[in-house]
Amino acid sequence: MTTTVALLLASGPLMAEEIELKLAHVQPQSHVFHKGAEKFSETLKDLSGGEMTVSIYSDGVMGGERSLLESLQIGSVDLVTVTSALTSTFSDDYAMFSLPFLFASYEDVFRILDDESITKDLGQDLIGKGIRPIAYWIGGARSYYGTDPVNELGDFSGMKIRTMADPYYVKTWEALGALPTPLPFGEVYTAMQTKMVDGAEGAVNTYVSKKFYEVSPNVALINYVYSVQPLHIAESTWQKLNDEQRGWVLEAAQASADHERKMLMEVDDALRETLDEHNVKVTEPDIEPMRKAVEPVYADFREQYGDEVYTLVEKILAQ
Repeated sequence: MTTTVALLLASGPLMAEEIELKLAHVQPQSHVFHKGAEKFSETLKDLSGGEMTVSIYSDGVMGGERSLLESLQIGSVDLVTVTSALTSTFSDDYAMFSLPFLFASYEDVFRILDDESITKDLGQDLIGKGIRPIAYWIGGARSYYGTDPVNELGDFSGMKIRTMADPYYVKTWEALGALPTPLPFGEVYTAMQTKMVDGAEGAVNTYVSKKFYEVSPNVALINYVYSVQPLHIAESTWQKLNDEQRGWVLEAAQASADHERKMLMEVDDALRETLDEHNVKVTEPDIEPMRKAVEPVYADFREQYGDEVYTLVEKILAQ
């Protein structure tokens, strides 16, 4: 008989023949996050011989990203994937992933996230808050999309750009000359449609999956942030698993990360053709002037978080 983890948390170690975990995310089922979630589910079921199963809740039906993390803390959901930018509001360790132009390519990101000398200490603060990171997915490279084309740094001047409510995203767009306008993700389409904003920053694969091209027919590929997307498990759920079950979860999590990244690269490889199909005008501005413009953002980060944290930033930049 299927028993949810939520019902078992108060009754000691998990001994049920089948454990059902709830995994939630905010993207549609066409998104690579859902593909990663499906891979986690399939792998965990195979590894456990059917003892552990996963129910996936997509499209934000369990709430927005902040709500998902808060639900994870109280154990009403077992696994979530949310941006590192949102995760950083629960743990400062993740703030560095919001720095602009930190990575040069997907290959850089994958190498860093698989480097235990960098990731081993990430998440310790989170664990104390009921959140345990178990894998790192990638949400894509964040660029600009909007009403008007961008060919150079100066074109951003005075533009109202929707950003996430992340202080370093905001600082970055201020440094680039824009007027950053933090809005919830669910309001992006309407904000662009009604001209509340001139454009937005985000992963271009999400731009396609959410059909933002209908209201913002221009994309500038600046790849200023590669979105790190941790997969978290509720610490309360983790503590109720035995060692064998934890091993299955970790192995399934890594398999999901490998698969999600592979799917992301396939989407990215086909992205230019997909944009052409939707009559999107694509530009590739010189990013070197942008790198120069955002240097004060790094100085602010170092002043806020100190040399110890900034040493990790320097280590990533040196890779």
